[in-house]
Amino acid sequence: MTNPYAAPATAMPPAMPVQPTGVPRMLATSGRIGRVRYLVYVSLLTSVMMAGAVLMVAALLPIGPLASTLALLMLIPLLGMLVVMTRRRLHDMGHSGWWCVLGLVPFVNLVVGLWPLLEAGNPGENAYGLPAPSNGWQLVLAACVIPLAMLLCLPTYLRMQYRWSTLVAAAYFHVPMPGVPEIPAPPHLTPTWR
Repeated sequence: MTNPYAAPATAMPPAMPVQPTGVPRMLATSGRIGRVRYLVYVSLLTSVMMAGAVLMVAALLPIGPLASTLALLMLIPLLGMLVVMTRRRLHDMGHSGWWCVLGLVPFVNLVVGLWPLLEAGNPGENAYGLPAPSNGWQLVLAACVIPLAMLLCLPTYLRMQYRWSTLVAAAYFHVPMPGVPEIPAPPHLTPTWR
């Protein structure tokens, strides 16, 4: 008869070694970043850029269209952070960060934009550092919700952009706006060179 309180007779497999991972930091300029974290960070930065552009243009349009256009230059640091995020993602895949320069080429940028989202990163340490940490459920939920919210807000953003461009065109080039009776532009929207 076997003793129910005896130690198990089977040998336990050796424990898998725990692989060290990098520390997740959104605003880091070096290191690696995983696909889900990349999607969340880029979505957040893009949302901030879109909201900032709309708010700056709306706030500065009464001053003049040139002021609102120059205010968009304040978005250059956010664009720089998007390049840094893409570089970190390319490093996670084991590629050089210079590949993100292809994002400046029309039509090629569509492929370069999807490539970091589709290719998996290197499982272990590579020349660019430790692997990205695993994703928690909060990050996976954010990766589903934030891009969906951006898509839902896109029609409003496009309407506001269309309205801004027609106001600027009406002010600078005296272009009649559709559905608006012909009235002279206010003095603060009238260029001095006209």
